[in-house]
Amino acid sequence: MTKKETHKKSRREVQQDIKHQVEQVTHQVLDVAQHHYHKNLHKVHKTVDKQVDQVRDRLEEFDSWAVEVVNERMENVEKSLEAKVEKVASKVSRNINKTASRIQRAARSAWENLTD
Repeated sequence: MTKKETHKKSRREVQQDIKHQVEQVTHQVLDVAQHHYHKNLHKVHKTVDKQVDQVRDRLEEFDSWAVEVVNERMENVEKSLEAKVEKVASKVSRNINKTASRIQRAARSAWENLTD
């Protein structure tokens, strides 16, 4: 072998060494990138889980508020209906009393006419 051939071999070896080093660095970079990807993916999952919990809490608060509002409205309607029923019952009672008084007067009048 001549000096040139020896020099060529060492150049080839150098190229192979560089190629090997580039592959190693590429694998290391890919490993680090994959590690960061998984780490960030975990963070994103945690963040999404927290947001879901917050939305769920707000929904429960809204649900409780809605139930309270509906119950208050129902109580108001019930009170209003009770007041109307009392008013109608009072009117009916007065009408019954008036009618009873009229019947009693008519009965007295008829009795008086019969006994005279």
